[in-house]
Amino acid sequence: MTISHIAVLLVCLDPSDPRLAPNLPATPPLPPPPPRSGEPAHARPRHPPDPAALQRVLNAEPPLDVLRAAATALALAEPDRARSLVQRARLAAWLPEVRFRVDRRFGRSESLDVSPATLSDTPPVSLDTIDEVRYEARATWDLSRLIFNPDELAAHAEALRMADVRREVESAVIRLYFERRRLKIEAVTTDGNDVGSNLRREARIEELEAELDALTGGAFLRTTAAARGALPSPSPWP
Repeated sequence: MTISHIAVLLVCLDPSDPRLAPNLPATPPLPPPPPRSGEPAHARPRHPPDPAALQRVLNAEPPLDVLRAAATALALAEPDRARSLVQRARLAAWLPEVRFRVDRRFGRSESLDVSPATLSDTPPVSLDTIDEVRYEARATWDLSRLIFNPDELAAHAEALRMADVRREVESAVIRLYFERRRLKIEAVTTDGNDVGSNLRREARIEELEAELDALTGGAFLRTTAAARGALPSPSPWP
């Protein structure tokens, strides 16, 4: 066998030829991935969420800025209040220190006239009384306070404390608000056959609503009732 015959034989036995491949069984499809740790199997959606249902849930939510303003007002930490403290401390130096005083004096004086003149009808004894009322008003300005009023430092410190309180209150409202929204969306998009999970979710939603209503001084329930009056809220269980 020559070299040319060997080359022809190798070409004919090309392993990439599909005709020479063995009859292997078909590869079965891969099973779906198992749920992640901590994620219950019933929490996975069994059908794509309804966009209309999601939109109804979002439209029934109260405005977040209204809740933040109500919580800040309940804590007396509004930005306008803090700015007013600093401004009034700066302008207080222009007001004078005013003092009023009333003085009344009573007196009595007696005198005896012993002149050598002849006696007349006028008695030699005289009697005088004193009844005086004195009014005094005084206004004093401290010119150094017009340049810098030390009370401004206390006003600035109080404004910073109010800012910290406002940030904490608004952070709590935002956290509770969006946790409640996530649970409402989850109630629409997940399987509704698990009664236990639905009850626990509904109890958590009511707890969040109670906390939001307490933080906002009742503004949460009022705004929610107004939003649901314009657009009825659907049931959280699909």
